[in-house]
Amino acid sequence: MYEVDVDYEGSSKYKVKSLNYEVKIDFPKADGSIDGITPPALLLASFGSCLAVYLERYLNEAGIAFKMFFINVKSDICKETPRYLKVIDVKIDVRGAILDEKRKEALLRFIKNCPVHNTLMNKPEINVTL
Repeated sequence: MYEVDVDYEGSSKYKVKSLNYEVKIDFPKADGSIDGITPPALLLASFGSCLAVYLERYLNEAGIAFKMFFINVKSDICKETPRYLKVIDVKIDVRGAILDEKRKEALLRFIKNCPVHNTLMNKPEINVTL
């Protein structure tokens, strides 16, 4: 089971704890200052890092040599309500790997099996209680 705790720290600042790790969450102030990652950016980070785990696993298990890879995940929150990330764009750059079209297609199919991608695609049931 996955579980996180979110602790209020005042003035739109929060501390997210999971296992022995913490992440600072914040929203930009009127002057543009910010002291942490925003919740939507954290969602994109979760998605990108999940894809990264599956990408690394695929490359290693397929014996594909690579030097480095980068994943860029970006989105805008739509202006209308309800507010949500309408389109998420992911760009992957695998440095040093030789991938033909067939291998690229197989790699993309494989990494789209990461749990975060599957969750976003399958509209999970969400239960919120007070």
